Amino acid sequence: MNTKRLKIIAIISMLIDHIPRIIPWQMWVAIADSLAILFPGKEELISDIVIDRVPDIMGYVGRLAAPIFMFCITVGFRYTKDIKKYILRVFTFALLSQIPYILFMQSEEYASGFSKLEVTSFYKIDLNIMFTLGLGLVALYFYEKLKDKNIILRLTPIIAAALISYILNTEGGYVYIIYIFMFYLLRDVSILKKVFIWIFIIIICRLPLLFHLLQINNDIMRALPTMRVNTVGVYVGVFLTFFFNNKKTHISKTFKYLMYLFYPVHLILLYLTYLLFSNIF
Repeated sequence: MNTKRLKIIAIISMLIDHIPRIIPWQMWVAIADSLAILFPGKEELISDIVIDRVPDIMGYVGRLAAPIFMFCITVGFRYTKDIKKYILRVFTFALLSQIPYILFMQSEEYASGFSKLEVTSFYKIDLNIMFTLGLGLVALYFYEKLKDKNIILRLTPIIAAALISYILNTEGGYVYIIYIFMFYLLRDVSILKKVFIWIFIIIICRLPLLFHLLQINNDIMRALPTMRVNTVGVYVGVFLTFFFNNKKTHISKTFKYLMYLFYPVHLILLYLTYLLFSNIF
């Protein structure tokens, strides 16, 4: 498995994750009602599959994307000819993607039934994941710059990046910074060891999410589905990276920039799709 294939898997996964998030709930109901006509007596089953199961499955598939992107960032860090240009490129596209990201996140809330008064203001929306990836790159850069120093000093850039991501509310926050660092740290570890180490890492990193969910509704049964998708789905994404061939892959400039452009462009297209659906429903 090379980085080119991993990136293709990641963007497909991301698209599958994002599509159901901008579909208005009325459309899911309309689809279920239309299918129920074709299967008399199965209305409840059809409704359960269309309204609940399909978005859930797409959510699981969608969780593969983030860990693969984070892994590819560490591979890019190892093989890039100019790390400073690489960092600049990631932050440039992070800035270009922020408005599309805001529009997408707001359209998701509208699709869920939020009113204009309830939807999150644009300045309160997190910074997109590319900011997190950029911070991870910067952290790795200084981590390697301090390779001759003691371990506490070397870890300072990682801790600083985690704190900055938390303060700035970048997507994934400090958890994604930890993932990026662990991908880099475990790059030469055997697959068998990675299998068990990553189970521990993901469970520990997801505990704050569980506590957050319990604070919201104080109901463990409501929290479990979200926890499952954010542990099992993420782990499958991490697992796919174990089969990376550990070789530099030749990637053309066209492909490279298409990968960068895909993120903001698909967010804009999904936002426009939401506008189309909202006029229908």
